[in-house]
Amino acid sequence: MNTANFQQVANNVDLHQKSERAPRNMLVRAMQKQQGHEPCFSTDKRYTCNEVCEWSADCKKLRAVWLR
Repeated sequence: MNTANFQQVANNVDLHQKSERAPRNMLVRAMQKQQGHEPCFSTDKRYTCNEVCEWSADCKKLRAVWLR
């Protein structure tokens, strides 16, 4: 999800002010929680997850352990 789409979703769930200070993974989890989904973005669950959601492409990307 690109930055413009991310900001639009953040605005839709009223997280715009928080988005400037919190790490992206924490914001996505907050959005998931507000939308009634399990806040699982970029957690270890991604290794066994077969669900397709708006975050799955970013969630399943390879990233360094210290970025999680």
